[in-house]
Amino acid sequence: MLKRLFLILPFIIFSCEKTKPVAQGGDNEIVIISSKIDKPKIASILSNILSDTLYTPQAEPYYKLIWVEPERFHDVKDYVNVILAGIGDSPSNDGSRLIKNVLSDEQYISTMEGDNHLIFSKDIFARDQNYLIINGPSFDKVNELSINQGPWLKKQFDLLFEKRQSEFLFEESTLQKELEENIYSKYGWAIKIPWGYEVIRDSAEQQIFWIGRDLPFRWLAVQWEDGLLFSDSLSVVSYARQFPLKYFEDIRYTDYKFKVEPSTFNDFGSWKISGLWESIEEAQGGPFISHLFYDETSDRTYFVHTMIFHPGRDKFLLLKQVDIVAKTFYTSNIKVE
Repeated sequence: MLKRLFLILPFIIFSCEKTKPVAQGGDNEIVIISSKIDKPKIASILSNILSDTLYTPQAEPYYKLIWVEPERFHDVKDYVNVILAGIGDSPSNDGSRLIKNVLSDEQYISTMEGDNHLIFSKDIFARDQNYLIINGPSFDKVNELSINQGPWLKKQFDLLFEKRQSEFLFEESTLQKELEENIYSKYGWAIKIPWGYEVIRDSAEQQIFWIGRDLPFRWLAVQWEDGLLFSDSLSVVSYARQFPLKYFEDIRYTDYKFKVEPSTFNDFGSWKISGLWESIEEAQGGPFISHLFYDETSDRTYFVHTMIFHPGRDKFLLLKQVDIVAKTFYTSNIKVE
């Protein structure tokens, strides 16, 4: 697995971390610096790394790819996610020439004559930055390695996305700490609640706590019951499908892109349920992510549900933000910092 980190430019070693600017650009944007002639090959290679798609129901990629020609390198080098990519060593290929200038002689030779076709590092030109160089003598060699290393590289982009979004969402002065403390004292669990969210339902009798934020609409609900109430994927599907009908009444999960998969939720083993919700009475719908898990210490089954409604607009960033809020969930035994 590719876990070697390289410093791309020697002078970076001597630069003070605090003097670097904070990386700019959208957290879900990836700038790809490549020649026009290499773009189709690089796009194919990147499909092995960045293939996740959210269906809203329209297909929406997790990351927006912004293609930039090599002469604009200095304009975009301090963006959050930067990929510098080239295939071959033709002097007429401006992408290959740029890579040769950026890498040390030893690093460049390792990409062309060895198997070091994917060079990943962090914070090269800015703080909170991912930097990936893709280079090799042929498409086949680079593509083969990208298939093998793709999941690990994708994880690095996801981790930085969540880190930067968490810093934005949970700025200390904007958190609703009193509400968080009240939830914990009443129910033995809590979440961090950013500014702007309001309580929609707080019912000890129904064992549900539901908050939301509008413009655009974002909902997060936590529902719990005593005991272990699921045993396999079929029981998970049954539990999940009854949830919106029981607590939201006029909302249901659709069959289209409905997905149930084993996962983890903080330190809990869980089932992740994702797909699309729709209103039974109105022409409304959108994506959702839910998590079902059992807390052995409290002998409770928890169902954490997130959903958004943002018609005609991009939805991935909003849905991920609500899911990041959901993952601040903690009990008396586990607190997420």
